Amino acid sequence: MNEQIITEDLQSIAARIANKDKLNGCSVLISGVSGFIASWIVRLLLELNDREHRNIQVYGLYRSEKHLQERFGQLLQRDDVHMLRADVSQPLMLEDRMDYIIHAASQTSPESFRKDPVGTALGNVTGCANLLKYAADCKAKGFLLLSTREIYGKAVADFVTEDDYGPLDPTAVRSCYPEGKRMAETLCAAYREQYGLDCRIARIAHCFGPGMVLSDGRVVGDFIGNTVRGEDIVMNSDGSGTLALTYVADVAAGLMQTMLDFPDFVYNVSNDASTVTVRQLAETLCGLYPAQGAKVVIHLADAAQKSGYLQHKVGFLQSGKAKQAGWSASFDLESGLKRTVDYYKG
Repeated sequence: MNEQIITEDLQSIAARIANKDKLNGCSVLISGVSGFIASWIVRLLLELNDREHRNIQVYGLYRSEKHLQERFGQLLQRDDVHMLRADVSQPLMLEDRMDYIIHAASQTSPESFRKDPVGTALGNVTGCANLLKYAADCKAKGFLLLSTREIYGKAVADFVTEDDYGPLDPTAVRSCYPEGKRMAETLCAAYREQYGLDCRIARIAHCFGPGMVLSDGRVVGDFIGNTVRGEDIVMNSDGSGTLALTYVADVAAGLMQTMLDFPDFVYNVSNDASTVTVRQLAETLCGLYPAQGAKVVIHLADAAQKSGYLQHKVGFLQSGKAKQAGWSASFDLESGLKRTVDYYKG
């Protein structure tokens, strides 16, 4: 692994946050801490301690010891890192007061939606409710929910703003994820209104970069995994589906800006300029490393595989509101893909 790429990206993120002083001497709790995006937030907070002496205490909630060790390794030995084994969908036994709480725990893969829809729904709804109650009880300074473009339902436009909501079928098992996120957002609005808790919501879409899980059944991870190993890229469709991809450093910057810098409640955080079809993504990756001689192969998915996929078109996130507030994407699609592959190739 080329850790220098992550170090450069963390410095880039830190430079974009205007109100970092709000974190000085604070305790920050992150659920789903072993997840891809959550791990970047942890690394960012530790970077702020190391380079800017912010004295932030980082707390993480995790379920799997194995995944925790794989994700953080020696970082777990630091005095400013505190990891607690807990399932957010169960009652939380937390004693320390937290200043900021970031709810990042969520199952996000189509395979999880298909095999564990109950766990997917409860992690988003009950998990968010438990953390919000804790945040209100300890009078936290801020609460951030990582949400999704899927809450917009069936697309009412190609690009959706924070006010463009379409229908969702609540009886579809696949709705365990978007309906769970919708209810989590409603709970944030309720706690904001009833208890004065400073809740913020960041809606994100397809995210990629160093540290992502490769070959996990999702198209971006699968394709990048193929490229890292020098293999042909196999598509489980005709490649006409469209993605809007955002490099993880840009997402992490947008999350922290939403929590610390921005004035409003809800923001789309997505690089709306990096819209690409599945086939174009495959061809772009092959083109970045022509010496590997990889090609694009089509293999149509069976009915069982398709059951975890979206069955309707969801709008892409229009991020004009976040841009007006001060966020922008620093990495285009090709540079982000190259940084990701080069990280794994070492």
